[in-house]
Amino acid sequence: MECVVQGIIETQHVEALEILPQGLCGVQRERLRVHELTLKSLPNLGVVPSEVRLLCDLDQPEPTWTVKHVGGSMRGAGADQISVMVRTMIQSKVSKNALRMFYSLGYKLDHELLKVGFAFHFQRNAHISVSVSSVSKMPKIHAIDETVPVTPGMQIVNVTASATPENYGLCTCRNRLNPWELCRQLLRLLHLLCRMEVVLHCKKFEAKS
Repeated sequence: MECVVQGIIETQHVEALEILPQGLCGVQRERLRVHELTLKSLPNLGVVPSEVRLLCDLDQPEPTWTVKHVGGSMRGAGADQISVMVRTMIQSKVSKNALRMFYSLGYKLDHELLKVGFAFHFQRNAHISVSVSSVSKMPKIHAIDETVPVTPGMQIVNVTASATPENYGLCTCRNRLNPWELCRQLLRLLHLLCRMEVVLHCKKFEAKS
């Protein structure tokens, strides 16, 4: 499972934003350059559509590939008690031939994105990642050198925490360095720097005190 909060910030304020997670996490940032391919199933795979993402880490000496499947968000009484979206997520390392394999299984390429920026990774009750990246689309297939910004002048801020059905509550409670509290700190800075509404996958944090 995965707990997620997402926001946006103007590119001119990214340098200031970088200081806060670095101070809170106590770790150095890592460069981020990922080629993301979204694949969708064809009708021969069943009535219910399926979607997977292939992620190629271009910042490695030898690019590495990961396949990721993200399910729907958690619903019900439990979901109403927390302030972040919780969704099922499965991922695994794969070989560079994964795209060809998914084509043969009955998937088709829906779209491609290039994400460039930086990320922080640390452990607090769960593995937590904070990433800030610009997102560009590709008018031509696999043309990572001919991208077009999706949100010019803006960057995406993602905070994710891995969890299990048994311990996701630890990832969403209000401890000092869990995703909930970290996102509250980031949201304050986002509002302070660019006075923008942060787009969340969930109820706003400010609704609970």
